[in-house]
Amino acid sequence: MFLTESTKKNLRRKSGYIDSVQMHQGKPLFSWLELNVTELCNRKCIFCPRHDPSFYPNQKLHLPTQLTEKISEELGELNYEGAVVLCGYGEPLLHPTFPEIVRIIGKNSRVEIVTNGDELTSKKVSQLFELGASYFVVSMYDGPEQVENFQKMFSVAGLSEDYFILRDRWHSEEDAFGLKLTNRAGAIDVGNQDPVVTDHPCHYPAYSMTIDWNGDVLLCVQDWNKRIKLGNLNFQTLLEVWYSSELAKWRRRLIEGRRSKLPCSGCNTDGTLHGYNHVKSWQRKTNKNS
Repeated sequence: MFLTESTKKNLRRKSGYIDSVQMHQGKPLFSWLELNVTELCNRKCIFCPRHDPSFYPNQKLHLPTQLTEKISEELGELNYEGAVVLCGYGEPLLHPTFPEIVRIIGKNSRVEIVTNGDELTSKKVSQLFELGASYFVVSMYDGPEQVENFQKMFSVAGLSEDYFILRDRWHSEEDAFGLKLTNRAGAIDVGNQDPVVTDHPCHYPAYSMTIDWNGDVLLCVQDWNKRIKLGNLNFQTLLEVWYSSELAKWRRRLIEGRRSKLPCSGCNTDGTLHGYNHVKSWQRKTNKNS
Protein backbone atom coordinates (compact mmCIF):
# COMPACT_ATOMS: atom_id res chain seq x y z
CA MET A 1 0.00 0.00 0.00
CA PHE A 2 1.41 3.38 -1.04
CA LEU A 3 1.47 5.99 1.72
CA THR A 4 2.79 9.50 1.27
CA GLU A 5 4.91 11.06 3.97
CA SER A 6 2.08 13.43 4.88
CA THR A 7 -0.26 10.47 5.41
CA LYS A 8 2.28 8.73 7.64
CA LYS A 9 2.82 11.95 9.59
CA ASN A 10 -0.91 12.35 10.09
CA LEU A 11 -1.29 8.79 11.36
CA ARG A 12 1.51 9.31 13.90
CA ARG A 13 0.02 12.63 15.00
CA LYS A 14 -3.44 11.19 15.56
CA SER A 15 -2.10 8.28 17.60
CA GLY A 16 -1.11 10.72 20.34
CA TYR A 17 -4.71 11.16 21.45
CA ILE A 18 -6.77 8.54 19.57
CA ASP A 19 -4.89 5.71 21.26
CA SER A 20 -5.14 7.28 24.71
CA VAL A 21 -7.95 5.51 26.54
CA GLN A 22 -10.32 7.59 28.62
CA MET A 23 -12.37 5.44 30.98
CA HIS A 24 -15.95 6.09 32.05
CA GLN A 25 -17.34 4.09 34.95
CA GLY A 26 -14.81 1.36 34.34
CA LYS A 27 -15.35 1.12 30.57
CA PRO A 28 -13.42 2.61 27.64
CA LEU A 29 -14.86 5.73 26.05
CA PHE A 30 -14.59 6.59 22.36
CA SER A 31 -11.68 8.86 21.43
CA TRP A 32 -12.62 9.71 17.84
CA LEU A 33 -16.04 11.19 17.10
CA GLU A 34 -16.66 11.93 13.42
CA LEU A 35 -19.53 14.22 12.46
CA ASN A 36 -20.93 14.22 8.96
CA VAL A 37 -22.05 17.85 8.98
CA THR A 38 -23.30 18.08 5.38
CA GLU A 39 -24.29 15.96 2.39
CA LEU A 40 -22.71 18.41 -0.04
CA CYS A 41 -19.32 18.31 -1.74
CA ASN A 42 -17.96 20.47 -4.53
CA ARG A 43 -15.67 17.75 -5.91
CA LYS A 44 -16.12 14.31 -7.46
CA CYS A 45 -12.90 12.44 -6.81
CA ILE A 46 -12.60 9.15 -8.68
CA PHE A 47 -11.67 7.27 -5.49
CA CYS A 48 -14.78 8.53 -3.68
CA PRO A 49 -18.34 7.15 -3.98
CA ARG A 50 -19.49 10.68 -4.85
CA HIS A 51 -17.84 10.20 -8.22
CA ASP A 52 -21.10 8.46 -9.22
CA PRO A 53 -23.99 10.85 -8.43
CA SER A 54 -26.51 8.09 -9.15
CA PHE A 55 -25.10 6.25 -6.13
CA TYR A 56 -24.19 9.15 -3.85
CA PRO A 57 -25.69 12.46 -5.03
CA ASN A 58 -25.22 15.88 -3.48
CA GLN A 59 -28.08 16.81 -1.16
CA LYS A 60 -28.78 19.95 0.84
CA LEU A 61 -28.88 18.08 4.15
CA HIS A 62 -27.02 19.53 7.11
CA LEU A 63 -26.34 18.81 10.79
CA PRO A 64 -28.83 20.97 12.75
CA THR A 65 -27.64 23.47 15.35
CA GLN A 66 -29.90 22.02 18.03
CA LEU A 67 -28.45 18.53 17.65
CA THR A 68 -24.93 19.97 17.62
CA GLU A 69 -25.66 21.69 20.95
CA LYS A 70 -26.89 18.41 22.44
CA ILE A 71 -23.80 16.51 21.35
CA SER A 72 -21.47 19.23 22.64
CA GLU A 73 -23.20 19.38 26.02
CA GLU A 74 -22.88 15.63 26.46
CA LEU A 75 -19.19 15.76 25.57
CA GLY A 76 -18.74 18.51 28.14
CA GLU A 77 -20.42 16.42 30.83
CA LEU A 78 -18.03 13.58 29.99
CA ASN A 79 -14.96 15.86 30.10
CA TYR A 80 -14.22 14.31 26.74
CA GLU A 81 -10.48 14.10 25.99
CA GLY A 82 -10.57 12.82 22.41
CA ALA A 83 -11.24 14.64 19.15
CA VAL A 84 -14.35 15.64 17.25
CA VAL A 85 -13.67 15.50 13.52
CA LEU A 86 -15.82 17.57 11.18
CA CYS A 87 -15.77 15.73 7.87
CA GLY A 88 -17.79 12.55 7.33
CA TYR A 89 -19.13 12.18 3.79
CA GLY A 90 -19.06 15.77 2.54
CA GLU A 91 -17.06 18.99 2.46
CA PRO A 92 -17.72 20.48 5.91
CA LEU A 93 -17.19 24.10 4.90
CA LEU A 94 -20.27 23.85 2.67
CA HIS A 95 -22.47 23.66 5.76
CA PRO A 96 -24.42 26.97 5.64
CA THR A 97 -23.60 27.83 9.28
CA PHE A 98 -20.31 25.99 9.63
CA PRO A 99 -18.62 28.61 11.88
CA GLU A 100 -21.46 28.15 14.36
CA ILE A 101 -20.98 24.37 14.31
CA VAL A 102 -17.30 24.89 15.12
CA ARG A 103 -18.13 27.33 17.93
CA ILE A 104 -20.61 24.96 19.53
CA ILE A 105 -18.40 21.87 19.42
CA GLY A 106 -15.28 23.86 20.29
CA LYS A 107 -16.74 24.85 23.64
CA ASN A 108 -16.19 21.36 25.01
CA SER A 109 -13.91 19.44 22.65
CA ARG A 110 -10.86 19.39 20.44
CA VAL A 111 -12.13 20.17 16.93
CA GLU A 112 -10.39 18.94 13.79
CA ILE A 113 -11.55 20.07 10.35
CA VAL A 114 -10.85 17.86 7.34
CA THR A 115 -11.36 19.83 4.14
CA ASN A 116 -10.38 20.06 0.49
CA GLY A 117 -9.48 23.68 1.23
CA ASP A 118 -11.44 25.14 -1.69
CA GLU A 119 -13.50 27.35 0.63
CA LEU A 120 -10.59 28.35 2.86
CA THR A 121 -9.07 31.81 3.02
CA SER A 122 -6.73 33.32 5.59
CA LYS A 123 -9.67 35.21 7.05
CA LYS A 124 -11.76 32.04 7.27
CA VAL A 125 -8.89 30.12 8.91
CA SER A 126 -8.50 32.85 11.54
CA GLN A 127 -12.25 32.92 12.19
CA LEU A 128 -12.54 29.16 12.62
CA PHE A 129 -9.48 29.00 14.85
CA GLU A 130 -10.84 31.76 17.09
CA LEU A 131 -14.16 29.92 17.30
CA GLY A 132 -12.52 26.72 18.52
CA ALA A 133 -10.92 24.80 15.66
CA SER A 134 -7.81 23.06 16.99
CA TYR A 135 -6.40 21.59 13.80
CA PHE A 136 -6.87 21.71 10.03
CA VAL A 137 -6.30 18.75 7.72
CA VAL A 138 -6.22 19.94 4.11
CA SER A 139 -6.39 17.41 1.27
CA MET A 140 -4.93 18.90 -1.91
CA TYR A 141 -6.12 17.44 -5.21
CA ASP A 142 -4.88 19.84 -7.88
CA GLY A 143 -1.09 19.72 -7.74
CA PRO A 144 2.13 20.57 -5.86
CA GLU A 145 1.59 24.30 -6.44
CA GLN A 146 -1.12 24.16 -3.78
CA VAL A 147 1.44 23.56 -1.05
CA GLU A 148 2.90 27.06 -1.18
CA ASN A 149 -0.55 28.62 -1.47
CA PHE A 150 -1.85 26.94 1.66
CA GLN A 151 1.35 27.50 3.62
CA LYS A 152 1.04 31.21 2.88
CA MET A 153 -2.66 31.15 3.79
CA PHE A 154 -2.04 29.68 7.23
CA SER A 155 0.96 31.93 7.80
CA VAL A 156 -1.12 35.04 7.10
CA ALA A 157 -3.74 33.66 9.49
CA GLY A 158 -1.04 33.47 12.17
CA LEU A 159 -0.95 29.68 12.45
CA SER A 160 2.24 27.62 12.42
CA GLU A 161 2.55 24.07 11.13
CA ASP A 162 1.59 22.88 14.61
CA TYR A 163 -2.01 23.61 13.65
CA PHE A 164 -2.36 22.13 10.18
CA ILE A 165 -1.20 19.42 7.84
CA LEU A 166 -1.29 19.40 4.04
CA ARG A 167 -2.02 16.03 2.46
CA ASP A 168 -1.01 15.51 -1.17
CA ARG A 169 -3.87 13.82 -2.99
CA TRP A 170 -2.98 14.74 -6.58
CA HIS A 171 -1.27 11.40 -7.28
CA SER A 172 -2.30 8.92 -9.94
CA GLU A 173 -4.18 5.65 -9.72
CA GLU A 174 -0.86 3.79 -9.90
CA ASP A 175 0.18 5.10 -6.49
CA ALA A 176 -3.33 4.92 -4.99
CA PHE A 177 -3.87 8.68 -5.26
CA GLY A 178 -1.55 9.21 -2.29
CA LEU A 179 -3.97 7.88 0.30
CA LYS A 180 -4.93 4.69 2.10
CA LEU A 181 -7.18 3.57 -0.74
CA THR A 182 -10.16 1.48 0.39
CA ASN A 183 -13.32 0.25 -1.27
CA ARG A 184 -15.51 2.14 1.26
CA ALA A 185 -17.10 -1.12 2.40
CA GLY A 186 -17.81 -2.19 -1.17
CA ALA A 187 -19.05 1.16 -2.47
CA ILE A 188 -16.24 1.66 -5.01
CA ASP A 189 -13.75 -0.40 -6.97
CA VAL A 190 -10.95 1.73 -8.36
CA GLY A 191 -7.19 1.46 -8.33
CA ASN A 192 -5.09 -1.35 -6.94
CA GLN A 193 -7.33 -2.32 -4.04
CA ASP A 194 -6.31 -4.61 -1.21
CA PRO A 195 -8.30 -7.86 -1.07
CA VAL A 196 -11.18 -8.30 1.33
CA VAL A 197 -10.08 -10.47 4.26
CA THR A 198 -13.05 -11.59 6.31
CA ASP A 199 -11.03 -12.88 9.28
CA HIS A 200 -9.00 -9.70 9.80
CA PRO A 201 -9.70 -7.76 13.03
CA CYS A 202 -11.07 -4.22 12.93
CA HIS A 203 -10.77 -1.74 15.80
CA TYR A 204 -13.09 0.99 14.57
CA PRO A 205 -15.99 0.21 16.95
CA ALA A 206 -13.55 -0.06 19.85
CA TYR A 207 -12.57 3.61 19.73
CA SER A 208 -14.66 5.59 17.23
CA MET A 209 -18.18 6.80 16.60
CA THR A 210 -19.59 8.14 13.34
CA ILE A 211 -22.61 10.44 13.51
CA ASP A 212 -24.61 11.28 10.41
CA TRP A 213 -26.15 14.70 9.72
CA ASN A 214 -29.55 13.52 11.02
CA GLY A 215 -28.24 12.06 14.28
CA ASP A 216 -27.96 8.45 13.14
CA VAL A 217 -25.01 6.66 14.72
CA LEU A 218 -23.36 4.55 12.05
CA LEU A 219 -21.19 1.50 12.56
CA CYS A 220 -18.26 2.96 10.68
CA VAL A 221 -17.35 5.93 8.49
CA GLN A 222 -16.19 3.48 5.81
CA ASP A 223 -19.74 2.28 5.20
CA TRP A 224 -21.00 4.71 2.56
CA ASN A 225 -24.13 2.59 2.11
CA LYS A 226 -24.98 3.35 5.75
CA ARG A 227 -26.30 -0.17 6.26
CA ILE A 228 -25.95 -0.38 10.04
CA LYS A 229 -27.55 2.28 12.24
CA LEU A 230 -26.98 1.72 15.92
CA GLY A 231 -29.15 4.51 17.29
CA ASN A 232 -30.05 8.16 16.88
CA LEU A 233 -28.79 11.01 19.04
CA ASN A 234 -32.00 12.97 18.71
CA PHE A 235 -33.55 10.38 21.03
CA GLN A 236 -30.57 8.79 22.79
CA THR A 237 -27.39 9.93 24.48
CA LEU A 238 -23.89 9.24 23.25
CA LEU A 239 -23.32 6.84 26.12
CA GLU A 240 -26.59 4.96 25.53
CA VAL A 241 -25.47 4.14 22.00
CA TRP A 242 -21.77 3.63 22.77
CA TYR A 243 -22.50 1.10 25.52
CA SER A 244 -25.53 -0.46 23.82
CA SER A 245 -25.84 -4.21 23.44
CA GLU A 246 -26.04 -3.89 19.64
CA LEU A 247 -22.76 -1.99 19.35
CA ALA A 248 -21.20 -4.38 21.87
CA LYS A 249 -22.02 -7.30 19.53
CA TRP A 250 -20.39 -5.61 16.55
CA ARG A 251 -17.40 -4.51 18.64
CA ARG A 252 -16.76 -8.02 19.95
CA ARG A 253 -17.26 -9.58 16.53
CA LEU A 254 -14.81 -7.25 14.80
CA ILE A 255 -12.17 -7.32 17.53
CA GLU A 256 -12.17 -11.09 17.11
CA GLY A 257 -11.78 -10.75 13.34
CA ARG A 258 -15.23 -11.94 12.34
CA ARG A 259 -16.21 -9.90 9.29
CA SER A 260 -18.89 -12.29 8.14
CA LYS A 261 -21.76 -9.80 7.91
CA LEU A 262 -22.34 -6.76 5.73
CA PRO A 263 -20.99 -4.14 5.54
CA CYS A 264 -17.84 -5.68 7.03
CA SER A 265 -17.85 -8.76 4.78
CA GLY A 266 -17.33 -6.51 1.76
CA CYS A 267 -14.83 -4.13 3.36
CA ASN A 268 -11.08 -4.15 2.71
CA THR A 269 -10.17 -1.50 5.28
CA ASP A 270 -7.31 -2.57 7.56
CA GLY A 271 -9.05 -1.20 10.65
CA THR A 272 -6.13 -1.78 13.01
CA LEU A 273 -4.01 1.34 12.49
CA HIS A 274 -5.45 2.78 15.70
CA GLY A 275 -7.30 1.48 18.72
CA TYR A 276 -4.91 -1.14 20.12
CA ASN A 277 -5.14 0.27 23.63
CA HIS A 278 -8.93 0.45 23.47
CA VAL A 279 -9.08 -3.18 22.35
CA LYS A 280 -6.92 -4.22 25.32
CA SER A 281 -9.17 -2.27 27.67
CA TRP A 282 -12.32 -3.89 26.26
CA GLN A 283 -10.71 -7.33 26.53
CA ARG A 284 -9.68 -6.73 30.15
CA LYS A 285 -13.24 -5.74 30.97
CA THR A 286 -14.60 -8.85 29.26
CA ASN A 287 -12.17 -11.10 31.16
CA LYS A 288 -13.20 -9.55 34.48
CA ASN A 289 -16.87 -10.21 33.73
CA SER A 290 -16.32 -13.79 32.53
